[in-house]
Amino acid sequence: MTGKQRLIISLNSTVLFLIAYMLVFMFTSIATAISASAFEITTEIQYSQILYYIRSYDWTSDAVKTIFSTGPILSLILGILLWILYTKVSEETGILKLLVVWMFIHCILFFFGDMMMGALFSKGFGYVIMYLYFMDTGKMIITLFAISTMFTLGLIVARPLLFTANTYLNVLPGNQARRFSLVQYIIPFVAGNIIIGLVKLPGISLYEIFLNASIILFLIPIYIRAGMMQDLFFEEEPKMIKIYWKNLGIALVMLVLIRIVFGIGLRF
Repeated sequence: MTGKQRLIISLNSTVLFLIAYMLVFMFTSIATAISASAFEITTEIQYSQILYYIRSYDWTSDAVKTIFSTGPILSLILGILLWILYTKVSEETGILKLLVVWMFIHCILFFFGDMMMGALFSKGFGYVIMYLYFMDTGKMIITLFAISTMFTLGLIVARPLLFTANTYLNVLPGNQARRFSLVQYIIPFVAGNIIIGLVKLPGISLYEIFLNASIILFLIPIYIRAGMMQDLFFEEEPKMIKIYWKNLGIALVMLVLIRIVFGIGLRF
């Protein structure tokens, strides 16, 4: 791969990273708002937070545990379904299977990442942990469990995720697998988080920055294991490394709409 080709691969992947993030973000936010409405709590989804129109002392234990666990639990369920879907389409050459991969990764983040950062920052899923009366030792165990699980999952799925190379290549040499994982996953992760942070300024919190950054715990083992791979052979049909302009347009429109709509606030 030439430098220009690597840049195109990273651009395409970054675009799908952003689309996947926005889809999972909207899914979990709306699910949380609907969950809150079951307790007759009015919510307003903003691009950087969910506002709950309820006095702090009116919260009940059941409401806290249900509302703040809804998004993470549904993310886990969706992530499992997405992984099953990916195993069915992993040999297809279309670019959209990478969208499934990024949505799966974001679902992992919204469950295990929220569990880990919630325990550390006492926000998000951390409220559930607090209302389950876990002490500091329990929070540390939860944090270590989330970290080790994300890292282990990265090791397990590393090889299947490298099959996304068949969109661009006929053969992925073992000595190029680590470089491919860098341009397909690591660089888009960094670029995507920077773009998300800029879009959410000035409302993005330190908690959300650390939460989004925790995906690296899942991606590092993919990069590590990629260096141990044998050559991967794909279909012999001609491949082309090109920019998918339609996906880029969709991502830009979604970013603008999320900033405008959720900047005003979406009430439930």
